[in-house]
Amino acid sequence: MTSRIKADGQVKTCRIHDLLHDFCLRKAEEENVFPNTYRYGMLSSTLSFPMEVGKSLQEGGSIDVDTYKFLRVLDVESILISLFPVDVVQMVNLRYLAYQARDGSPHASISNLVNLQMLIIYSRKSIVVPKTIWNMVNLRHLYIKSGENLMEEPSLLQVTGNDGINAFARFQTLSQVSPRSCHNIFSRTPNLRKLGFCGPLISSIGDLDFPNLGSLAHLQKLKLLNTFPYPEATRSCNPILFPENLKNLTLSNTGMDWEEIWTFSLLPNLEILKLKIQACIGDIWETGDAEFQKLKVLKLHDLDIKQWVCSRDNFPILKRLVFHRCLRLDSIPTALGNIFTLEVIEVNGCSLSAYRSAVEIQKDQESEGSYFLKVNGKENF
Repeated sequence: MTSRIKADGQVKTCRIHDLLHDFCLRKAEEENVFPNTYRYGMLSSTLSFPMEVGKSLQEGGSIDVDTYKFLRVLDVESILISLFPVDVVQMVNLRYLAYQARDGSPHASISNLVNLQMLIIYSRKSIVVPKTIWNMVNLRHLYIKSGENLMEEPSLLQVTGNDGINAFARFQTLSQVSPRSCHNIFSRTPNLRKLGFCGPLISSIGDLDFPNLGSLAHLQKLKLLNTFPYPEATRSCNPILFPENLKNLTLSNTGMDWEEIWTFSLLPNLEILKLKIQACIGDIWETGDAEFQKLKVLKLHDLDIKQWVCSRDNFPILKRLVFHRCLRLDSIPTALGNIFTLEVIEVNGCSLSAYRSAVEIQKDQESEGSYFLKVNGKENF
């Protein structure tokens, strides 16, 4: 069953019914399949050991590592512990590790997890990722879910795996890191696909500013979360600073003038644009002559926009349009109904007039014999 949907409408996560889950566990017992994945909180007796792991971590106790020496996936993100669980560095067969801590800074010995491919950290405090992380030749994804986090720079020594490939070249995902600690990293991580900055992203003169991404030819997804308040509306940067293959861009708290958004139409492969939580400020967005030629998804989230003026030509192949908690938005431009590719308009937590304008666009489509457009939302705002 679908649990979460991506911005482009594709399935992000899925789940199974508890009856099917129980059936799978029974079959696993019949086939003598040793469970090598443990998630704290599961109630089945076949997964009882993780309950002990979770309780031990919460109480600051140690883990009987020998019991879990074949463990490959350890997900204890659902419980809150004090510090990075140092005992797990002895579980050298781990491929996946997720945890939540008040201070989640990994210990330098995390590099002992030579087989780890994915590391997920949720911390109540901003963390420092030790430089030993760069010695983990199989690590591909580092997800940090909160805070403005620092990365210690890798040493000059180029670490290689058994196949002779530079370990830095394996990195594909790096999220929620401070731009102040990344200036000398990207030249060594040429295959990054997803990157998220959290930190000061506005220069002293009010321009969007972040480290040079020119070496990231494979970067497709970029998130910019600014933490530096600026007293006036800010300006965009030169589009040439963005990698050419960028497909997915998210802006949060950048405080840009709406007139600056046209610069992103110059990104040749941009398909998804998300403007969240004061990404732009002002009452009116006039798209003018800007043409987002490949944009398929546009999401406006927690913005104070009141009026939007645009035409079909601005978004010729738009498929999905999302409005979330744009409380002051009066209406959705009727011209968007003329976009033949538009499939979904989502309106949640906005004004009643905004929702009804979306419904009117749908009705106009249906009156012309087109039933492709769907409007999702609620009328009781």
